Amino acid sequence: MKIAIQAGLSELTQMLRAKGYEVVPFRDGGQNIRITILNDVDEEYEEIDPVTFMGDGEGEMVLLDASRLSQTEIFAYVEKYMQ
Repeated sequence: MKIAIQAGLSELTQMLRAKGYEVVPFRDGGQNIRITILNDVDEEYEEIDPVTFMGDGEGEMVLLDASRLSQTEIFAYVEKYMQ
């Protein structure tokens, strides 16, 4: 399972990779994305909560709005949902 991260979150990307997570660019990561982390929310996602679940079953993805969460909160969600 992968974590897709929007451009501009390089510090978060480096920290997640250092913890052993597979991090790929947002919209360029292919299949098996479990968590997507956005910082600059566009019209497509403008009404999302800080933590949003999309899809269901094996295709479920967690969308995290980094502009509304601390790094500590993001790491807690990543650890919880990447199990």
